[in-house]
Amino acid sequence: MRSRLPLGMALLVALVILTSAAPASAAPRLRLYRGETSQGERIRFVVARTDAGRSVSEMDSGVSLTCEDQTTDELGFGIGFGRRSVPITDGEFSFDEAFGNIAFHLAGELGSLHGEGTLSVVEADLTEEEQAQLCTSGDLTWTVEFVRRL
Repeated sequence: MRSRLPLGMALLVALVILTSAAPASAAPRLRLYRGETSQGERIRFVVARTDAGRSVSEMDSGVSLTCEDQTTDELGFGIGFGRRSVPITDGEFSFDEAFGNIAFHLAGELGSLHGEGTLSVVEADLTEEEQAQLCTSGDLTWTVEFVRRL
């Protein structure tokens, strides 16, 4: 029994070392931020931290769009950036993208506990008479607070 104790301790120490060592391609550490836009709509960010730095990996929000014919439209959207995550440099980030008939502009600052920025959405749409028109959220502001690690 005495000879098994050193072997058991050696195996336990080896197991602890192996499980605590991070692999070269460690999974990113994720942080969730939630808040509100100036329209009172929800907004959410998931920020990933890797050895290369921090980046926005997901975001979602809701906006109200006003069209040229004065109709309104509610739009909820989410963007998962995947490998093209948006880098956060010196606390700041910016994203401009068009998906089909909708264009997004998102910019801001994300610190360790809170963030703030701007958001605008433009959608090409048709009137009831099938005439082309633009619908826009206008320039919105947003604020978020750190919620938890994921």
